[in-house]
Amino acid sequence: MPRFPAFGIAVDRKPVFARDDILPHDRWSEFEEEPTRLDATITDVNIGGSDPTIQVRAADGVNWTIELAPHSRNREAGLTAAMALPGDRVSVVGRRTHHFGENRVKALHLTIADREFVLYPDCLAES
Repeated sequence: MPRFPAFGIAVDRKPVFARDDILPHDRWSEFEEEPTRLDATITDVNIGGSDPTIQVRAADGVNWTIELAPHSRNREAGLTAAMALPGDRVSVVGRRTHHFGENRVKALHLTIADREFVLYPDCLAES
């Protein structure tokens, strides 16, 4: 009986992920320690997506990505997709990313159209 070469996943048994991916990841390690404040206008909302974010444009015309908390924490703070609409004014207190050229902030506290949402009260107390 002829033998056929094996194909597919069974042939290559190397790990799919690098060792770094297995180690626990600190979600704050890529952000600065000192909080920053950003006043802007919401351009796009993705609160219901897998990674909740809002896109904003600052007064100087620079676009920013605002990372929000996980869904459960957003709900606890009262933040839903209906609370943030394109065109709303937003004031963000958060931690800016270390990555050069990347306009991204992890939000600790949001004020959207005079409604306040405290996403990480423990981090605000430390600052």
